[in-house]
Amino acid sequence: MNYHEIQELSNFYFGDSYVLAIEEDIRSLTFKLEAVVLESHPMYEKPVTSEQYCYRKISLCFLNVDSFEWIDRRFIAFSDSSGETDYGNIDSFSSSDDGYTLSGDWGKVIVNGKAIKMAVTY
Repeated sequence: MNYHEIQELSNFYFGDSYVLAIEEDIRSLTFKLEAVVLESHPMYEKPVTSEQYCYRKISLCFLNVDSFEWIDRRFIAFSDSSGETDYGNIDSFSSSDDGYTLSGDWGKVIVNGKAIKMAVTY
C-alpha cells in the first residue's frame, strides 16, 4: 500500500517534500519535513509566487516501533539558492502488514510498527 492510501497521510505529497532532519529514539523514528500540503488539507493555502506547492513544516513520527533497520544511510546535505539545507525527498514510502519502508537520498529504512503521528508545526 502506498502512503497516500493511509488516512493520516492522504493530505500530503512526499515526493517533492524536503527532509530537514531525522531523529531516532529507542522506540520511535521522526522525520522533520518541509512537506507539500495538498488542497484537501485544512492548512492548505495558495502557494507563494515563487513556489509550486504549499509547504508546511511537519513531524512524521513512527511511535512505539518494535524496531527500525537502516538498509542504507547517507546524510548528504543539499543547499538551495537561499542557503537552506535538506537531505532530499522521500522518494518511496510504502506500507505492509508489519510496518513501513521509506527511502530517498538520505538512505532506506524499514520501520516495524504501525503507529503514525503527524504534527504540523506551522
